[in-house]
Amino acid sequence: MCGLVGGLWIQPTTIERGIAALIHRGPDQQSIFQAGDVVLGHTRLAILDLDPRSNQPFHYGKVALAFNGEIWNYKAVRAQLQTLGKTFTTTGDTEVVAAALQTWGPAALARLNGMFALAWTNDGKTLHLARDRFGEVPLHYAPTKPFVFASELKALLALRVQPAAITDVGPGERLEVSAKGIRKARWYDPPARPVPMTPEAARASLRGLIERGSRERAISDVPVCTLLSGGIDSAAVAYFLAQERPGLVAYTAVLDRKSKDLRAAREVAAALRIELREIRVPPPSADDLAKVVRVIEQPYKAQVEIGWACLRLAQAMHSDGFKVTFSGEGSDELWGSYGFAYHALKTQDWHTYRKNLFLTQARKNFPRCNKVFMAHSVECRLPFLHPPLVEFALSLPQRVVQDGKARPKAVIQDAMAGLLPAIVTRRPKVAFQDGMGLKAVIESRLASPQSFYAAEYRRTFGRQSRASA
Repeated sequence: MCGLVGGLWIQPTTIERGIAALIHRGPDQQSIFQAGDVVLGHTRLAILDLDPRSNQPFHYGKVALAFNGEIWNYKAVRAQLQTLGKTFTTTGDTEVVAAALQTWGPAALARLNGMFALAWTNDGKTLHLARDRFGEVPLHYAPTKPFVFASELKALLALRVQPAAITDVGPGERLEVSAKGIRKARWYDPPARPVPMTPEAARASLRGLIERGSRERAISDVPVCTLLSGGIDSAAVAYFLAQERPGLVAYTAVLDRKSKDLRAAREVAAALRIELREIRVPPPSADDLAKVVRVIEQPYKAQVEIGWACLRLAQAMHSDGFKVTFSGEGSDELWGSYGFAYHALKTQDWHTYRKNLFLTQARKNFPRCNKVFMAHSVECRLPFLHPPLVEFALSLPQRVVQDGKARPKAVIQDAMAGLLPAIVTRRPKVAFQDGMGLKAVIESRLASPQSFYAAEYRRTFGRQSRASA
């Protein structure tokens, strides 16, 4: 995971200000490269192939690439390219991405299974931008002249971009920017078609897909850890990850030592025989919460409150020497297990609603997870965003997924029954910030938390939020 900043018709010395704003995303190496009218800036957090040969911007043939993310199937793609005569000098995924773009152009995106934001040029005249299927990795831009892009809003503000001009590359979207203008295209759109399925078959398939999504994301040349919240999602990821990574360490956030979340996390860790590090999360002050807004660059109530706990976890992980962690983010959207979803589904189509809910996380849950952990140079990986898992989940009938209001994600609880302690496979859905007692503490300290977050967002970023909390 890294940081990107660059643009078209802009000076490298200007991009240096954006680089300085993204050092936390890439403390291991920073570089700027100019190719004609295109300037690419990159800050590196070295995770795969730690050798400086993989530093960026990276060049392969005519392609100059700045890449933020990880490609899970890069070895398979490299093997395909080698059959076409391509050769490689590194062992990581960056060179594979550059070679794929050189060989197949934008069509290469569909061959990449990963989380990524890409910026590249072939000729120094056209700038290409692309974001992964579900928007796991943030990528912002301003369609101005000069045209600029970055991994975080704070880098664009450092370039003195007007906040109102900033927008996002959407999930599964790519852009071509040149003197002719900006061309947008969707290179991926998840299907939301129902597929007949028995509960037994759904549970077996789901279990295998979670395992595959967790295992393929375990690739790393640096130490990894995982989150363990006390819920079924993070527990399922930890179960499969523990088999892949001996000596796995898990982290949990603790505000109330009597919480059911902590009890469940302890039972899961004991059952899986993994170390659990309990990180104290103090009640936040108004200044603490304002800092979270600045870090995650969002005003949404749930995201800010979850962000406070995650910021403390990220700090602890970094101090302990970890560069990679895992989370169960994304699962709730797949099953429509939120309370508000229960009410919305009374009047909306089951399949379409969940697809739209999932895709909106490209500017909520997913970038919040990315930015809050990257604030302390820790990459957060989301196994529930394994594309076959997402497509399978969105295809399931409601009767297979949910068992009434009390069990909105019965399919995953039943899939993991017998593998995880009953305390998580039978536990009702509880929001993270509720389970650890954080929401109540904040509401006792702030008269109107949502108004406070919105005001801080406007003050810091000079713009209104684009969606309700």
